[in-house]
Amino acid sequence: MNLGENIFHAFEVVNKTHENVEKLMEFCKIMAAERKEFTLMSPKFLRYKSDSNYWGWNIRRMFLLFQDMQDEPLENGWREGPIYVLEIMLYDPDECFDTNEPRLEMAKFEYEDIEHFSPGVSPASYYYFEEPLYAVDYEEMEDNLLVAEMPEEITQRCWGVKRVVCTDVPLVDVNCENAYDIIFGTFKTLKDK
Repeated sequence: MNLGENIFHAFEVVNKTHENVEKLMEFCKIMAAERKEFTLMSPKFLRYKSDSNYWGWNIRRMFLLFQDMQDEPLENGWREGPIYVLEIMLYDPDECFDTNEPRLEMAKFEYEDIEHFSPGVSPASYYYFEEPLYAVDYEEMEDNLLVAEMPEEITQRCWGVKRVVCTDVPLVDVNCENAYDIIFGTFKTLKDK
């Protein structure tokens, strides 16, 4: 195989992976709407994208935001409760994990004052969720959960986030039969942590 064929096949793999990620995100949106346990807060997925930096051409992390339907609705469109974050991480060059395999990260973000958030969320707002997940040291809890109280500088930069509880699973372990239980079941577990 020559270099041109290698590049072609590499893009085929990336495109097929993005297609499968889109199916997973659509599944999550549909299941949230049908089951009425969580509501989607980010109609478009959050991600880093840039025209001026080649790294921004490669979407490697995607975030979807949900909130618990039992939490009280607020005038700004959010709910009086935590934000549940689903991150699909395809590539981790920073080696934040023990393995370099694609991961699903599920997290609960607790805020000091969500009622003063602006309505809606932009796809470019990924940073407000990426930094609290990766820029602090986490402590281990039971059941493979990690927890971190946010330093004041991150709280100030990232919409007032105070605490994050999270866990992750290999993306390849998720399929159409277990995706709801893995993702939304984890959100339910995180609710009481």
